[in-house]
Amino acid sequence: MSWGADMLGLTEETFALAKAATAGIDTTTAIAGIDLLNDIMSWVPVDTPFFNSCPRGQGKGAVAVFWQTLLNINNQQNYRATPANEAAAVVKVQNQYTFSPYQAIGSGGFVSWDAIAQGSDYTDVLAVDTLQTINQQLITCEVNQINSQNFALPAVGSPTLVPHTTGGSVGAVTVYVKVAARSPMNWYSGGSGAASAEADSGALTGTTNSVTASVAAVKGAAGYDWYGGSAAGAEYYYTTTPVNTVTITSVPTAAANVPTSYAMLYGSYGPGSPAQGPTAVPTVDSSYQSYWQNGLLASILGDWPSSPDQAIVTGQNPPGLGTPGSGVTQGAYYQSLDGAQLTVTGAAFAQIDDMNRKIYDTYQVTPSRMLMGSQLITDFANAFLDNPQAVTWLSPDARDGRLSAVMGGHVATYANKTVNGEPIELWLMPKLPPGQIISVIDSLPFPGSNVTSALQARTQYDFFRFDYGAQRGATNDGSDNTGPRYDFEIRSREAFVNKAAGVMGVIQGIGSGIG
Repeated sequence: MSWGADMLGLTEETFALAKAATAGIDTTTAIAGIDLLNDIMSWVPVDTPFFNSCPRGQGKGAVAVFWQTLLNINNQQNYRATPANEAAAVVKVQNQYTFSPYQAIGSGGFVSWDAIAQGSDYTDVLAVDTLQTINQQLITCEVNQINSQNFALPAVGSPTLVPHTTGGSVGAVTVYVKVAARSPMNWYSGGSGAASAEADSGALTGTTNSVTASVAAVKGAAGYDWYGGSAAGAEYYYTTTPVNTVTITSVPTAAANVPTSYAMLYGSYGPGSPAQGPTAVPTVDSSYQSYWQNGLLASILGDWPSSPDQAIVTGQNPPGLGTPGSGVTQGAYYQSLDGAQLTVTGAAFAQIDDMNRKIYDTYQVTPSRMLMGSQLITDFANAFLDNPQAVTWLSPDARDGRLSAVMGGHVATYANKTVNGEPIELWLMPKLPPGQIISVIDSLPFPGSNVTSALQARTQYDFFRFDYGAQRGATNDGSDNTGPRYDFEIRSREAFVNKAAGVMGVIQGIGSGIG
């Protein structure tokens, strides 16, 4: 027996193994502990500027919020002087009823008891998941308050196809195309309107063809899903664009992936990035749901009922706003650029100036802010900095300024030249689909307007945590996970209210870059 084996209570074999394994310690065989950081890291952005800008007030028990608006019918008044000894013309007044339905918005979470036990002495697992659920509820409210709508998009027309002999790899075939329009909410939940009728390019020759497809803009659409194929009735998803035109450079033979460049969320198309696009051409309209609220875009672009004086009913679903073109337009400014870029004219964008001028000519107001995504706010900055009229002046003795000069720049406001340069703030909206600008007017300076805060959310309950009862289920096959665990939701029931919708403006279908 080796010396020390009996002292340690080891067998000869174990002692020999120990001697062989302890011929020195380096970093490969080192004894080490765990340097545990006490904080859980989070890479989850929670940027909700629009939600933060909308006051939230207590609502009442009702199916919808209801309000009345006196419309601008100044162009129907009689402004002639009154002849002597005659009565003056009677002033015309037009009242409009508007509804915004209360709808629930919720985000659910669960934490198993085993997970709580496993995380004990490190963190409160239930608290961590609750906070993450609250964060997602904030984002969900942001998405819905901007994009949600409970009425369908207008039907999409048939696309027009223009073939080219260059620019792609399309061979000697006939290209068949269909298109479906996405509502703003479809950008984050998947789905679209029903697809259009089929169009074809005619027979092509050669091997380097491409086909440009375009369709009349759908009012309120945030994007367009394009489907193509080489046989009638056999189209596959090709791509999604934020404008109503696309160039097809190859004929798809299977559903392509959804493009990742537009920050789309994929909904039912599956998790991951990239994700496969729709596997079939849609025949059912999923551009809306009856349980969605009407957010900012819908509140501006939706139509009033055709018979507004008959709109007050006692049923479960009072008629509110509807599909553009189905009723009476609210009169808000709307324009689609059909994929064209914003055009610089006179140190400003011609299309923006046109919108501002028309809003002023109708209502004598100026927008207080313009909402847009990252591409467009970058285009604003580039247009300003590339313009020779935008000069940064440095005094000759500004040595420190020259030594610490900063490359790059940004634009925070846009001068409304129609109203002597009144500034309009530029707001970056992370949850506004690309290719569109919303001009928001936050208050109306009219006598008796009662619009000091045009946008608000009225809540019947707000960010309420609801805990479900305990669940128990035997799920050894791993198909479910039902307990023991805490199940809960962070939930609110709210209606989005836009009291100045007809005074605002929307430009959609804006191509990226500067024209």
